[in-house]
Amino acid sequence: MEPIQLLFSDNTNIFFNDVGTPILDLFFKVLTNLGSEPVYIFIASLIFWCYDSKMGIRALYVILFSAYLALLAKPLFSMSRPPEYLHKVTENGFGFPSGHALVSSGFWGYMGLRLKNSRIIIAGSIAVFLVSLSRIYLGVHYPGDVAGGIVFGLIVAYVFYKGETGITSLFEKQDRTTKYLIALFLPILLVLIASLQEGLVKEQIELGLVMASVGVGYLLEEEKIRFQDTKNKKQLIKRALVGIVILGTIFMVSGILSLIYPVVTYIMYLLLGFSSVYVVPLVFTKLENLQ
Repeated sequence: MEPIQLLFSDNTNIFFNDVGTPILDLFFKVLTNLGSEPVYIFIASLIFWCYDSKMGIRALYVILFSAYLALLAKPLFSMSRPPEYLHKVTENGFGFPSGHALVSSGFWGYMGLRLKNSRIIIAGSIAVFLVSLSRIYLGVHYPGDVAGGIVFGLIVAYVFYKGETGITSLFEKQDRTTKYLIALFLPILLVLIASLQEGLVKEQIELGLVMASVGVGYLLEEEKIRFQDTKNKKQLIKRALVGIVILGTIFMVSGILSLIYPVVTYIMYLLLGFSSVYVVPLVFTKLENLQ
């Protein structure tokens, strides 16, 4: 049991707390924010718009299901975080597994398996390591929390990679109505299952809204737009800039309004999910047809 106890000992967090500096604090806070779920969703959206729409939508679902698994597993294991006096950022709830490590390893694990590119694998490994280290340095996770998150994330990546062909084939055999019902009610079902453990919480609702809006938006895109993947670097840059402007505007305006009307936060997640896979591609198509 000694190695396991070491993974969940305060000693590592205390060490980083003792050697910490304001510059390191800032560096790891930036890293931990870059390793958050919204950032990975944005990266997957860029893949969807600018590189390969099929890969992008699957990467989006890897991220969403990785985040869901973290929400489901935390209350199941009910393992506490390091003591609050070691926290350098505000975090609540249980610690195991680390959601940041789970989402990071899920995304990069899937991309590595999908592309089989050594540069992607190396870059992904470094990203997962740095994001995981940031959670330990900031005092909100034990090494065991991030190790567990990495293992769970790689499992999600492997399951998606191995099962995507069969799942896609099965889904495409369904009629139009059934597809929309699955896109809408699967997230609701998953959120309700997660809520059985500790009641419905804000994060579960937000995740369910993103998952449902992405599903419905993608079905509409496939049905009405079917936009083509980029043909050159110039088109790629234009799409990236347009997408950033649209999603950035939604995020900033919604963020300001949510300070006055908290319910706007939920509307924001609906809009971001739907816009990333339908509104932004629609704007691309309109703009590119004008040229």
